[in-house]
Amino acid sequence: MDLRRLMTLKTVVEEGSFARAANKLCCTQSTITFQIQQLEQELSLRLFEKIGRRMILTESGRNILPHVYELMRVMDGLRQAALDKDEPAGELRIAAGETLLSYKIPAVLQKFKQRAPGVRLSLQSLNCYAIRDALLADEVDLGIFYRVGNDSALTMQSYGKQPLVLVASPQLNGVDFTRSGQHIPASFIINEPQCIFRQIFESTLRQRQITLDNTIELWSIESIKQCVAGNLGISFLPRFTVENELASGSLVELPFSLPALTIEALCAYHAGKFVSPAMRVFMECMQETLTAPQANTAIIG
Repeated sequence: MDLRRLMTLKTVVEEGSFARAANKLCCTQSTITFQIQQLEQELSLRLFEKIGRRMILTESGRNILPHVYELMRVMDGLRQAALDKDEPAGELRIAAGETLLSYKIPAVLQKFKQRAPGVRLSLQSLNCYAIRDALLADEVDLGIFYRVGNDSALTMQSYGKQPLVLVASPQLNGVDFTRSGQHIPASFIINEPQCIFRQIFESTLRQRQITLDNTIELWSIESIKQCVAGNLGISFLPRFTVENELASGSLVELPFSLPALTIEALCAYHAGKFVSPAMRVFMECMQETLTAPQANTAIIG
């Protein structure tokens, strides 16, 4: 079996079209079409069907895709094993939660680029559930996120529990969220529904039978903090994201839970995946940077 055809299939699926796959593989679209046709003949099945103007994977195509990814992982392992001095190379695909990406990862990236300048880094921001799914589907190599379950299919490296804090503008100082059975005339400002700390906050309010006026959804943590500081509502965030604002007094902490509710920061990869030199170096940079005792907002492992 020609491995180039399997790589072509994987690239078409990842890029979403024959044209984009051709662009990534530096060949013509007709070459992509020919390789897919040859693979279909070799496997005696149809991989794609045309719906409108789009080419969609058939059920047979979806069934073989996990085996294609597994074979690609094996090939990547063979290539890396053959490299002299085990130098990091190739592409490293990372997905990270927005708070970790904004506040923790920049220092890690700076160190990583110094140690692995030959690695092509692909970085995207996703919610924790999407990161877990992407790891299981081999769409990313490493995921940096908060624990959302005990998934045996993932190898996880913990960076400790992160305390969560309820914050508001100084004008709302003294509002009591610890008393059950009340309506508080304020808006909850947070990001999308699959945000893990949003889910923790909303679950706690339901248990306490506390209601709020409404929920305002914003994607950016910085936008959320600005709106809260402007007295437009309250928010529930990892403490490390609001340390500066709490210190300056532009935000205040409202009592919510003793001890503080927490979420666990992780770096994870698929348990069956070959750990490439690039992955290993990145995880070393994570460990060194995020557990450094001199860092004011370090994650303690």
